[in-house]
Amino acid sequence: MDKSYRDRIYKHYLGSIFNTGRDIQNIEKEYKDHFLYFNKNYSRFLPSDKNARILDAGCGLGHFLFYLNKLGYTNSVGIDLSEELVDFCKQKGFHAESSDFFNYLKNHKNTFDAIVINDVIEHLFKEEIMDLLDIILESLRPNGCVMIKTPNMANPYTAASSVYIDFTHETAFTETSMKEVLAVTNFKKVIVIGTDIYVFSMNPINHLAKCIAYISFKIYYFRNWLYGRKSLKIFEKDLLAVAYK
Repeated sequence: MDKSYRDRIYKHYLGSIFNTGRDIQNIEKEYKDHFLYFNKNYSRFLPSDKNARILDAGCGLGHFLFYLNKLGYTNSVGIDLSEELVDFCKQKGFHAESSDFFNYLKNHKNTFDAIVINDVIEHLFKEEIMDLLDIILESLRPNGCVMIKTPNMANPYTAASSVYIDFTHETAFTETSMKEVLAVTNFKKVIVIGTDIYVFSMNPINHLAKCIAYISFKIYYFRNWLYGRKSLKIFEKDLLAVAYK
């Protein structure tokens, strides 16, 4: 075999799994919807300086780059292994490059004020994750932060499907394992939250769903407590970890 499974899949990623559930022809609506989600969950962690250097590692279709542009950040760049996705981002006017995370970061030490990794870390093997976090730490400026979003394996409803929905998923996290790996790689002030997906305030169903989710997560915590597992307190669909250099 002359190609890894990753090479074969990522070469056509946009036309396969990455296109599932997405309306590429109506991407502007997706950008606006994601803006609300990002603003609710990420805004408090972003640098205050609009000229801050921010890297979107695994930029995909450019949702987070759109968010940063709308907020007025002028020095952001996205990278992705998929040339298809990078070309798509460029067509939308975003600064994006096709590159391997490891090689790119090795050439950009002490460069970024923030590095964002959305739905990427679960695609890596454990050894790769440790190496990547080491390199990220070197690529951040003093007091810079990394923001990592990944599926939450403590969620009682979506955990299994989140692992197996994509053939390239390799590793999974709960809040405790995420804190563990960031602490071991010498990050400071580690914060892990469950992301709020109910951001459409004009839709009454969102308010009802948020209430139901809150109650069900409290019940699930109590059930875990009965089994002696008190360390897990976050049960939202996704985790967002923020850690500082």
